[in-house]
Amino acid sequence: MKLILKKYGFKSICLLLALITYQVQAQQKRYNIVWINADDLGRELSCYGHPAVHTPNIDGLAKQGVLYTNAYANAPVCSASRSSQITGMYPTAINSLDHRTLNVTTLPDGIQPITDFFKQAGYFVSNGNGWDLLKSEGKKDYNFIPDIKYDGTDWSQRKKGQSFFAQVQIKYPHRTFVKDEVNPINPDDVVLPKCYPDYPLLRADWAMYLESVQHCDEVVGQILNKLEEDGLAENTVVFFFGDHGRPHLRDKQFLYEGGLQIPLIIRWPNHLKAGEIDKRLVSLVDVAATSLAISGIKTPYELHGKVYLGKHKEKRKYIYGFRQRTGDAVENMRSITDGRYKLIWNRTYNRPWMQLSSYKKLQYPAFALYHYLHNKGELKAPYNQFMAATKPEFELFDLDKDPMEFENLADKKSSKKIQNKLFQILASQLKEYEKNMVLEDDVTIAEAKKGSEIYYEKALQQQKLEISVDATYEDIVKDWENRLLKK
Repeated sequence: MKLILKKYGFKSICLLLALITYQVQAQQKRYNIVWINADDLGRELSCYGHPAVHTPNIDGLAKQGVLYTNAYANAPVCSASRSSQITGMYPTAINSLDHRTLNVTTLPDGIQPITDFFKQAGYFVSNGNGWDLLKSEGKKDYNFIPDIKYDGTDWSQRKKGQSFFAQVQIKYPHRTFVKDEVNPINPDDVVLPKCYPDYPLLRADWAMYLESVQHCDEVVGQILNKLEEDGLAENTVVFFFGDHGRPHLRDKQFLYEGGLQIPLIIRWPNHLKAGEIDKRLVSLVDVAATSLAISGIKTPYELHGKVYLGKHKEKRKYIYGFRQRTGDAVENMRSITDGRYKLIWNRTYNRPWMQLSSYKKLQYPAFALYHYLHNKGELKAPYNQFMAATKPEFELFDLDKDPMEFENLADKKSSKKIQNKLFQILASQLKEYEKNMVLEDDVTIAEAKKGSEIYYEKALQQQKLEISVDATYEDIVKDWENRLLKK
């Protein structure tokens, strides 16, 4: 020891020991990260002002953390949104926008899923099913190759003391909806969003959606309890969100508010003020960047997501939305909003909003009901707008005055300035965001449509529905009424 002190000096040894101690303490203080990701969940939660739905566990999480009122997915369908979430990049930039992409490619330009960065930093990385308490692998649904290899399904599988990044996937409230026998919701008591006409069939479907949301809440409670029981709650940052908007007509698969709006709640003990409401614009692509920043992990390239917590937080000025083919419904839509005005660019404006979607024809009562009422001339304004044979190229909405997005202000003289501004920003950003996108050719699209046709035929058989493949929309509506309106 005397030789060491003589050679290096007392002060140098002290500095070295202090540095080692600091590094050990920093390692010990690293926060665990948990993403609780609910499938198709909109903001229909008690803590977001919906008293008809019973969500005590999510409400409790909101009281312990921060609730975000302006959080959005950047794609209104699961595979595109999840691919974006796990990379921190917009789905077009990683060729992952077409739902269940058929021309799947490797991630471009050295881009990696954030799981790689967590692993390199020594984290245990897991992906588990919430509904069976992490005993099996959770949903991935990524539109790129190679497939992500997780270390396990449950953080309890990690080495003792190892920090972890855990994804917890909850299948609710994705269709097919599941009744809640403990806390049933009377369709007569629900208040439908004003973007839907008030029909008994739609009220019954909405009540079933809310009951499925309640099942989601049960799973959230189980996961939060597990963190408590494992003694991990105080050192774990919990992110709770939906992978995109709610599974209803004019919502999922579209760039309207219902398709992109998500709940976002974050609990970070001793860092975020409990019970706070945050009105900032936040995109799901930001969750990856923020999770890495909390963990002190830097990426070798710039993510599209912005850090919105901590010392290096940034303010987001715009939310971008992206939609392409989903099943057999081929589209090309982009959107931008500053929180007040939203511009939707319908590049495939020659197609109807209500073109065939085998998935929605099978799962959405409203899809058949709209067609049925429209064919009889009984679908009233403003709902009949959605049945138009083509779309306008541009849709511009004042979200403060028109939150249901029915009054298109595009090309009106009074709105031209804001329309031009939003379009110029969107078009400029798309040059960067779309540079790696591979457009599907006619052969690929035909393959996708054939796959959707087969899916529809098989689903009718599996669900033992009393309708044929060539059933009319009137037949389908009557079948839904028999299933949902029976007393």
